[in-house]
Amino acid sequence: MAGELELAGKSERDRAIREFVRTRLVRSPEAGPLASVLLLGPRGSGKTTLLGHLAEWGRLAPLAHVDLAARGRHGAKPLDVLTRLVFQLNENKRDFPRLTFPTCGLLLIAVSTRVDLSSRERAVQQLREALEAPRGQRGDRLQGVLEAFAEAAATVMGAPNFAVAPALRLLPTSMGARGVSLATRQRLARIRRQQGGRPVNDFIVNLNMLYNDRESAERERAEQVLFDAFVADLQQAYGTRSAQRKRTTNCLLLLDNADSPLGGQFLEPLLRAREKAECRDPLLVLATAASRPEALVRREQSGPPHSGAYLACWEKDREFQPVRVDSVLHVGQLRDLYQREVNKEAEEMLRRVPVDAPMPETDDGVQWLGWLVRELTRGQPAATAALLDALRAQTGDDPWDERLRRLFTPQLVRDMLDRLLPMGTSVELRAMLARAAAAVHLGQAGAARELWRDASEALGADFALFSGDPLRTMHLATGDELTDGPHETLHPVLRFLLLRELAQADTTADTWDVAHTALSLRAAARIEEGHEAESWAVAYHDLASGHLEAAATHLDGCFTRMPAEEWCRGLCRLRRAPVRTPGGGLAGPPRQQFEALVRFLNDPERPRDRRMKAVTRLLAASWIAPEPRDDQATDRVGDPYRNPLGDPYAELYPDIREEFLTLRAMVDDEADRHVFLRKSEQYKRRPWW
Repeated sequence: MAGELELAGKSERDRAIREFVRTRLVRSPEAGPLASVLLLGPRGSGKTTLLGHLAEWGRLAPLAHVDLAARGRHGAKPLDVLTRLVFQLNENKRDFPRLTFPTCGLLLIAVSTRVDLSSRERAVQQLREALEAPRGQRGDRLQGVLEAFAEAAATVMGAPNFAVAPALRLLPTSMGARGVSLATRQRLARIRRQQGGRPVNDFIVNLNMLYNDRESAERERAEQVLFDAFVADLQQAYGTRSAQRKRTTNCLLLLDNADSPLGGQFLEPLLRAREKAECRDPLLVLATAASRPEALVRREQSGPPHSGAYLACWEKDREFQPVRVDSVLHVGQLRDLYQREVNKEAEEMLRRVPVDAPMPETDDGVQWLGWLVRELTRGQPAATAALLDALRAQTGDDPWDERLRRLFTPQLVRDMLDRLLPMGTSVELRAMLARAAAAVHLGQAGAARELWRDASEALGADFALFSGDPLRTMHLATGDELTDGPHETLHPVLRFLLLRELAQADTTADTWDVAHTALSLRAAARIEEGHEAESWAVAYHDLASGHLEAAATHLDGCFTRMPAEEWCRGLCRLRRAPVRTPGGGLAGPPRQQFEALVRFLNDPERPRDRRMKAVTRLLAASWIAPEPRDDQATDRVGDPYRNPLGDPYAELYPDIREEFLTLRAMVDDEADRHVFLRKSEQYKRRPWW
């Protein structure tokens, strides 16, 4: 999405990560080992755009950048990726001495050269020509190494996808005059000793045989040797006295989609090689993943951490400090954008609005728009960018509340879900997730038997995999479960979009009512089993289905049976019930919609008492109106879902205050009277102030 690219590198979050990278790229004697950093984040959290920004920002430094998923789709193997990264680090940079990789380069040639297997002499000649062609005559001083490589090549039939000749760029120019350097021979000897101390010919032959073996374990052993050589070359390049004076910048390795199949095959040997070197090589590795890759799972000694554990990297407000997993791997999770970050983007957008175009109908338009966007998206980067882009694209003279009512078109909803749901999500799973979004959390949906009628076992397995992974559900993790909900709770923006898709599906079948009826039946069954608290769930699904009177009757019946604070928590649960419209807003202005909802209270044939009228009006107004500023005493109900589109300017707040004060007058207990007074005060200020 274009908006995501515009946001990359601009947020405080991205700048904090960039500053973390900058401080570690600068070499200093007191700096410790450079651990590899894994950035976790669900789809749409800005991983790829962040790495793209860092690649552009650091392009003049020793840097390599690879999308492991993209390379894997083209059939690449770990050594193809290693070769690609080495070539990028080998690039000539104006302000940095060129890096060469003699050991790694020679071993790459050793496992990749195609030779004539009918003649050993011919094989030696061909390998010599492969080494000498790009740089001229290298002389007989390479003969011993060439013969060893020829012995290796003569034992195999195939070769990996990368070419031999380009690997010669990795060799230092001095090799043409003096042959293989002493340092290279020493590194080769050290690697041979690690492999069991075989003579050079046996070692090279064995290496080539391992790499070309059909068994993946054998190939992995050979690949590990080349990863070790890669790290050894970097240590040597930075280890001499002259290098320590000239090389003032570490190397930056940017690896996108490390949780892809190829990513797992590449990341593990790289981490092992760095572990052997005790991370004293000059590599700063920054990898991204949308799920926990195997390399991380193996290192989590205490098992999977609790949801949001890696968000601890943001404990300092404007600083990124990843969480240590072990000596070689640190992990951080990309957070959503803060309110002030969204406000900044809203301010930039409003600056672009034409002078003669309508502005928000409030004196503090920037705060209002920033609050509205973040209330809907909770700062989820891709969703925030998509919403601002959609608002920017709207033209005409319509007021902003009307623009918002028509903002979530079927196309926008579809595009945003395509961006946020895991790649490869099936049509069946997506439809089930839309039905499951009717529940407060996916655990409730998974237990609602009527919701799963005619569903296949495969769909159930896919749903369980999705709902059990907080990176797929994009679960909010502030550290307070009473605010965030159970671990199977969807991110509010993901739930909002799935509900829009569920409402749009009503053009062919009444799927909205089917979903809420199934969930209401589950709650009723649990009530029969003795779980009285589920009565709130029945009222919740009544309200979501448009049955305001039934929900209000339940709320009124609870008024004298529980303390005011508990009753207000129940009201909070109900006011977060989703609205049954494809766009998420109501059909018209909030005052008009409110009066239409409560009109039945004026029916002379069915008189209601004063309290029932007050409870009904309070429920209707607070359901339409946006959430007020949080009151920790009554708002922590395990449901983070919010929808400000019914009343974006909070026009119904005076009605809510009035009804709270009406109810206050109906109770005698001093503590209860104070609770209702405090709740009325909560609606005095606009939520964006």
